Amino acid sequence: MKRYSLISLPILLLAFIFTSCDQENIKTIYNDGGTPKVSFASKVLVKSMAPADQNVIKVPIYRTSNTGTSPVVNLSFKTTSTNAKGLFTLPDSAVVFESGSDVAYAQIKYSDINKLGATSTYGMSLTIKDSTVLSPTKTNIITITASRQLTFADFGTGKFTSKFFGQSWDQPIQKAVEGEVYKLIDCYATGYPIVFAVNSDNSVTFTLQQTGYVDTTYGMVSLNPLLSTGAVVPGSLKVDKTITLAARFSVSAGSWGPYTETLVLP
Repeated sequence: MKRYSLISLPILLLAFIFTSCDQENIKTIYNDGGTPKVSFASKVLVKSMAPADQNVIKVPIYRTSNTGTSPVVNLSFKTTSTNAKGLFTLPDSAVVFESGSDVAYAQIKYSDINKLGATSTYGMSLTIKDSTVLSPTKTNIITITASRQLTFADFGTGKFTSKFFGQSWDQPIQKAVEGEVYKLIDCYATGYPIVFAVNSDNSVTFTLQQTGYVDTTYGMVSLNPLLSTGAVVPGSLKVDKTITLAARFSVSAGSWGPYTETLVLP
């Protein structure tokens, strides 16, 4: 398999750094006056749905203290992507904190994980209706992006041909147990798999993905599905054991394409 030298590999690290301090340096401690206030922990939740979740997405809500009254938090729910409508619901819009607990959970439900697309992403949101119960963070809306957690197993070694890079190489492949979803391990560069799904009509779908190849002038190069009309290359398809990915390659400044990347399955 071809390996490209990476000029730079930006790594985004999220870290909480705690430093000790004397009590005299503490300026303000929030006092809720015995009436707990609530909020979501963050504005965004990315959820991988697994069978162990028993068809429930639990969204935590926190309160400022676990003494005094136990607030009831009334929520509104909406789907923000077309494919989520009718599949996800919030059966109980009133969330109650148990005595002594700092956290309670809104429970978004779906009927059967096997009815969800193997590579689909579902969008939805929750809103705390009453602004008077919000804690100082005032995080009253959380946007949820949910997708199935897939289990990949080794499938074999195929032959990958890249028109964009003008090279071919032996390509290790994994396939999802849950459906015809393939992962090309270290396809263009080490640590950067390429994932795509073959649909029931043998069309192939994939989303924008970083290739791991970093152009010295323009930065990270990403693989994009070719969605524009009038393309001079065929659409992404599986024919027998040959899979074509109709794609553009993009950087922050623009894109190159169209190109057809080809995989022959073992």
